[in-house]
Amino acid sequence: MKLKNLISSIAGTNENVADIEVVQIQFKSRNVKKGDIFVAIKGLRHDGHNFINEAISKGAVAVIGEENNYSLPVPYIKVEDTRKALGRLAKTLYRDPSLIHNMIGITGTNGKTTTAYMVKHIFETAKESCSLFSTVSNFVNGIELMSTATTPDILELNNMLRMSSDKIVVMEVSSHGLHQKRVEGLEFNYGVFTNLTHDHLDYHQDMDDYFNTKAELFKLLKKNGEAIINSSCPWGMKLMNQLKNNRQTVFSYGNSENDDLQLLCTEAGISKIKVKESNEIFEIKMPMPGKHNLQNALGAILCTLRAGVKIQNIIYAVENFPGVPGRFEEIRHRGANFILDYAHTPDGLDNILQTVKSMKQNKIIHIFGFRGNKDKTKRLDMLDISAKYCDEIILTFDDLNGVSKDLMVTDLEKAVKYLESRNVHLIIDRTRAIEYAWKNSEKGDHIVITGKGPEPYEQEFEIPTDNDAGTIKYLFSKYYNKSKA
Repeated sequence: MKLKNLISSIAGTNENVADIEVVQIQFKSRNVKKGDIFVAIKGLRHDGHNFINEAISKGAVAVIGEENNYSLPVPYIKVEDTRKALGRLAKTLYRDPSLIHNMIGITGTNGKTTTAYMVKHIFETAKESCSLFSTVSNFVNGIELMSTATTPDILELNNMLRMSSDKIVVMEVSSHGLHQKRVEGLEFNYGVFTNLTHDHLDYHQDMDDYFNTKAELFKLLKKNGEAIINSSCPWGMKLMNQLKNNRQTVFSYGNSENDDLQLLCTEAGISKIKVKESNEIFEIKMPMPGKHNLQNALGAILCTLRAGVKIQNIIYAVENFPGVPGRFEEIRHRGANFILDYAHTPDGLDNILQTVKSMKQNKIIHIFGFRGNKDKTKRLDMLDISAKYCDEIILTFDDLNGVSKDLMVTDLEKAVKYLESRNVHLIIDRTRAIEYAWKNSEKGDHIVITGKGPEPYEQEFEIPTDNDAGTIKYLFSKYYNKSKA
């Protein structure tokens, strides 16, 4: 594409540029090749403006930046916001790929992944092809691709959207992705809001700032786009009022008779529910435990209903939903039940432990740790929640994220003191913590391992495995084979 055509998508840009052919857009100087245009992004750790000369030396034919007075051997186009410019440039280069798909964006603190996987499952059960961009994995044209972030960068997103021949695209949209404009230029048919609870306050100023960032998704709806909101969450009610004041189309799910999808009652715990939609009542057998998963299912049901899937197909799909890797994933051992879950917020942890508490069990043993360079304000709340439900707590390592091992150990030792006389152990090596629970668990125990889900370990541990599930499988193989020898 010609440079003059590409930069015409950037508002306020009227620079005269030579008739230069652009091969690709890059915002990481190490990826620049001859014929590329380089966009200088000011990140949290690095400023792309410091790498402009490197990009030019590698063959960049033009540079987009925010700073003044650059005297460069290639055209320099100044903009107010290079993140926004990057999104618009990508949209132009890839020929606006979100317009050729039925786009569904899902945001919220908890439940995004489960809701997204369930929406995908419902569509595919109804014989509709579906791409998925999620924390766990990405799927395009039936092929699973590795996920490196909840919301990929805007260049990767546009590239995968252009590659996709799937009619439906389901996407988790994180607050970081919204704030960093990773979905800039995309347009959505449906936006789903699951909930908002305490998280990411190391990144956002406060809960209002966090909420306002999440609400940005609904500014990206297409002209006839619809918002699907959980009215059971106070922040969901606030969002509904805002969107209605802006004359946007809103549909809600929850317990109120004013909801478009109303939960009427639950039976046998929550294994069977009744819901009301358009004056019709339907009974659904729930495949997953927990009230939080009930809310996730309601969001997925209403979203796919609005997208045209027949209710009979939806009910069949929900009742046969296989679950999500690392979301209440159960592995049994000697009559004990190991449960892996990604829960990393106070609300998410309360949901998972409350669900386990409601199950028939002997002891609940909880294995979890803190994550370096993340929101410390939620740590005491999470310790209190663990102590409320669990008989035994094993504190261990999560990801260091650049924090020194010694500092993390100090934080964990403080947590042990905070829990005082509780039955708490500190086992620094995460794999050894899991092994300790493995060796000491008894029939009827539930061992809940939270914080990582299916995520790979970011540092090496003593047992050479890649993630929590791999550690359990390693232990099963080691001790089972030993006992059979």
